[in-house]
Amino acid sequence: MRKLIKLITNNFMYKILAVFIAVFLWSFAHSEKTSEITLKIPILINNMPSDEVIINDIPRYLEVTLSGPSSAVFGYAQSKPVYRINLIKTDVGNYIFNVSPSEFNLPNGIKIETFYPNSINVSVDRIVSRTVDVGVSIVGNPPANHELKGIVTEPDRATIIGPSTIISNINVIMTIPVDISKFRNSITLMVPLSTANYKMVTVQPQAIVVIFKVKHS
Repeated sequence: MRKLIKLITNNFMYKILAVFIAVFLWSFAHSEKTSEITLKIPILINNMPSDEVIINDIPRYLEVTLSGPSSAVFGYAQSKPVYRINLIKTDVGNYIFNVSPSEFNLPNGIKIETFYPNSINVSVDRIVSRTVDVGVSIVGNPPANHELKGIVTEPDRATIIGPSTIISNINVIMTIPVDISKFRNSITLMVPLSTANYKMVTVQPQAIVVIFKVKHS
């Protein structure tokens, strides 16, 4: 009995303090306000091979609604979470990545109420290049009593680079439109080639020399 009393009374004040702290923490954990917030979590593409490209539009964010203790929820929001899609083992083709709540690594006490979208579609294509003819786009006509006798381009071919599904359908790359309505004599211009109509396509060279042969008729 004496041993029991001694065990209880030994460091008695520390034990009482420990009990108070435990009760306080338990009360705080159970009385803390529950919050619900909606986050826009950025979607990041990882390990994209250098010779591949995504050719479809994918969402920039996941909209995720979370609930839980206020301190935990807002702490998670401040950690700036991201959602990663790993393409290291993918080849050319279409892929559907289903979003799973388990991928968010949420702290204890936080749960996901809703998230959108539920899946992300990714279309992967190979980047290729090919050489095609160049063409000159003109608008208008030479002034009265003048005639366009010919157009010469230097070079007359260019290299286009981009997704294979797009590149395969391009046979001619055009310049930006050139207004010839004020050309009274032959003129040489440096004119940019235009890829505005082709998504994710670049061209080399970016501009060509164009000689407009105009004569008085």
